[in-house]
Amino acid sequence: MPANARGALPALAAVARLPPVSASLLTRIAQAADPHSSERSTWKAQDLETSLREHLSQMLNTRAGSALTCPDYGVLEVSEVVHDFPDAIGIVQRSLKNTIQQYEPRLRNVQVRHVKGDNLSLLTLEFEITAQYQLPDGRRMPLRFGLGVDGSSNVSVT
Repeated sequence: MPANARGALPALAAVARLPPVSASLLTRIAQAADPHSSERSTWKAQDLETSLREHLSQMLNTRAGSALTCPDYGVLEVSEVVHDFPDAIGIVQRSLKNTIQQYEPRLRNVQVRHVKGDNLSLLTLEFEITAQYQLPDGRRMPLRFGLGVDGSSNVSVT
């Protein structure tokens, strides 16, 4: 075996030991590169949920058409459908669901449901996302997120 190939084997073995349930690739790379981290390859269910929440927030705050290499990535601009109320709620709901189903492959059985808010003066549409994350052993972990979409199309994920 060549010397450079032997040097690569320990790195491959370390990658093979990473847990299959984990955060996003970029989060794992950043964690592994941090020399001060005591949890270099230990992930918990809350880390997964935090990773999913962060990705959903980034993805759902991206407007469709703003990613040049993937024009359908993101959600539609709420101000473009505001004149279609009350049908706009269904349009926004479908946009959210389609985007999550297509661009968050870790989630299965995604459902987006409009939730009537208590305070209508805030002009915020509220949604509930329920989905399942399939664990490596075949079990499914149910997840639930809340979404708020304001008139400027800003999405908050809770």
